[in-house]
Amino acid sequence: MPAMKSAVCVVGLLVAVSGLWPATASAACGCSNMRLVHAGATGTMCSNAALNFLATECAVAPGASKGCATTWAYECNLGVNSKKYANVKPYQRTGFQPVATLTAGSTVSQCSTGQLLQLTITGNGSVEANPAINPTSLAGTQTVGGRRLYIDNSGAHPFPQVGATQPSAGGDPKFGGDNYSNYTSGDVLFNYNAATRQLSWWDNTDQSKDAQGEVATWKYKFVSFVQGTAGQTSCACAFDIAVNWPANNNAPVTTWTYQAGGSQNCTW
Repeated sequence: MPAMKSAVCVVGLLVAVSGLWPATASAACGCSNMRLVHAGATGTMCSNAALNFLATECAVAPGASKGCATTWAYECNLGVNSKKYANVKPYQRTGFQPVATLTAGSTVSQCSTGQLLQLTITGNGSVEANPAINPTSLAGTQTVGGRRLYIDNSGAHPFPQVGATQPSAGGDPKFGGDNYSNYTSGDVLFNYNAATRQLSWWDNTDQSKDAQGEVATWKYKFVSFVQGTAGQTSCACAFDIAVNWPANNNAPVTTWTYQAGGSQNCTW
C-alpha cells in the first residue's frame, strides 16, 4: 500500500592589512518566514519542468499565459483532493505548499531546503512497510526548527516510523530526507520567484487502500525547512497529517496538527 506522492543576505567582508586589501564577498542565505498553506488553491507556480504525472492533480498551462517566465505554470490542489472513494482500490491525496520568504540580499543557491518525514501506515491493524527515503539537503545530526534531529538521508533505507529515535545520536528524533533539496530540480514542483524572494514547493501525499474492506491509517510527521547559512535566520514548519479510514467507508477523516515546538519563523 503506497504511502505518498507518487521536493539572505549577501555579506560584504572587508579585510584590511595596512589598508591595502580589497573587499571580498561571501554569499549567504537567510529565511524570514515560511507559510504552510494546506487549504484552498495554491495560486500559480512557475516551472520549466514538464511534470506530466501531475496532470490529474494540477491545472497545467503555458507559463506565459499565467505571467511566468518559465515554460509551464501549475495550479495544484491543496488539502484532500483527487479522491476516488468508490474505486475497488479507493484513494485520496492530501496536498500542501510551503512558501518561504528569503531575507533581502539572499543568494538562493546558498540555501539548504527540503523536507523531513516520519511515517507510519497500518492496514487491518498491521504496520505496513514504508517507502524509500527521498534524499534531501541535510544528513546526520542537525538542528532544524530549533530542535536537534538525526536525519537518515540514504535512499536505500525506508522512512523511519513515527516516534523513531537514533540511539547513536543520544536518542534524537530520527527523520528521513524527503526531497525538495534543489529548486531547479526537474522531478518535483519547486519554484523560486526572485521578485518576491519566495521559494515554494508542492507536495501531495497519497493514501491508497488495497480494498474497500480494509481498515487503514496514515500518520505523517513532516518538517519543511529552509536552513540559513551561518549567522542567518532559518525557517521550519513542523506538522502532522493523520488519516483514519474505516472499512467500506467513503468519508475518511483527515486532520492537520501544527507542531510549534519543532517550528521556527513559521506561519500556519
